Amino acid sequence: MSFAVLMMGAALFTACSNDDDTPEMKKVDVSNGMFVVGSGNKRANIDGNVSYIDYTAGTVTANAFQAANGKSLGKTANYIVDYGSKLYIVVDAEATIWVCEKANLQVVKQINTIDLLGEKDGVSPRAAVGENGNLYVTFYGDSYNGGNGVVAAIDTLTFSKQATYTVGSYPDGLTLANGCIYVANSDYGNGVNPSISKINLATAKVEEMKDAAITNPMQLLTIGNDVYCLDYGTYDENWNQVGAGVRKITAAGEVSKVVDGTFMCNNGKKIYTANAPYGAAEITYLIYDTTTGTTTSWNPEGIFSPALIAADPVSGDIFIVSYQQNPETGYAGYALPSYTNQYDAEGKLVKKYENTATGPISVVFNTGVKYVQK
Repeated sequence: MSFAVLMMGAALFTACSNDDDTPEMKKVDVSNGMFVVGSGNKRANIDGNVSYIDYTAGTVTANAFQAANGKSLGKTANYIVDYGSKLYIVVDAEATIWVCEKANLQVVKQINTIDLLGEKDGVSPRAAVGENGNLYVTFYGDSYNGGNGVVAAIDTLTFSKQATYTVGSYPDGLTLANGCIYVANSDYGNGVNPSISKINLATAKVEEMKDAAITNPMQLLTIGNDVYCLDYGTYDENWNQVGAGVRKITAAGEVSKVVDGTFMCNNGKKIYTANAPYGAAEITYLIYDTTTGTTTSWNPEGIFSPALIAADPVSGDIFIVSYQQNPETGYAGYALPSYTNQYDAEGKLVKKYENTATGPISVVFNTGVKYVQK
């Protein structure tokens, strides 16, 4: 099999010359494709999986990790992040982080997180971000026993533990902002002790932030100096999901809800959401402009049941990963391969990609730089 190989932007040197015809080069950002991670489906005995969308060829390589390595990703994959030339795939149920070459998905290292952190802290790795030569990973850890979760710093050269930070209950998504790591402590949706932890990387001090608007935080992103938190809200007596949406957290710690949504992504200035709360009669799609504070709606063509929404950081195109409709039940087919629709900045459908992971849960874009003639 083959993947679109990312041009990592190695410096292009030319000898000194008096030749006026020597071309002058410039560096440009490129995006070649998109990795889609599926958690699989435990009930149907489907393992975690990775699909790759190749923009140039307009094709999808399904089960790309297994094809590249001759083995399964494992059960309940949860997250994918790129840092440097590597991809890091977090697999919750296997207490594993796969370290792969970005160019071809071949495994460099399998990190067993229980071996690394111990039985208490190393269980259930959830999400990750790279910074300062470390991979920072959230773990449920002792949350299962009524204790706290942790964030571990793992050196990306030696794969050794550098530090652990005690955070809140059932930590999940995380983001970097203002020299700190912000962590969404979901409390597993119990609504008893949800919070945001703030780890100061310079001092190793951890602060816990609580607010009435923080009820079930799951995903975080950074725009400028502000952090935005996707909160799943609460559930009423009939299990209808209530109050899900994006909360803005300022550098001063002020929290406010800015837009409804159960999925979110951003293009650096705008936050795109799909709002499909459990029990709702309809799905809506909203765009929140962080520079003006205004919200508009859009209606992406061809989505049955959204599972993920993501923005390509180079092109600005929006991608929505959707479950198929199960022909037997008429509902979302959670054990069926998903499909992904690509939309331009105006919301127009560009292309549909079939067979893009079963149980889609996380995506990362195959970005880099290349040199072109000025």
